Amino acid sequence: MHNEKERRALFAKGRLLFDSCSANDDYACVIGYIDHNLAQGGWRAEVIAEFIDWLKHERDNETQFSEPAIAILQRVQNEELV
Repeated sequence: MHNEKERRALFAKGRLLFDSCSANDDYACVIGYIDHNLAQGGWRAEVIAEFIDWLKHERDNETQFSEPAIAILQRVQNEELV
């Protein structure tokens, strides 16, 4: 059984991975995070859908994260993870 705290923690982990991986131009950890949690299904897949929506928001808004968000979204799309 999951709760809202677990959902927030999983989403926060994705953002932390995004921030740290973006600094190194290495998105494998974020792709792995997405892939692993999608495979788990259920509430974890729901959180990943929210995370991907966040990435799209970052891509669509001129923020410091726009280029890394674009790169990760392209990888997600190319690997058909969503």
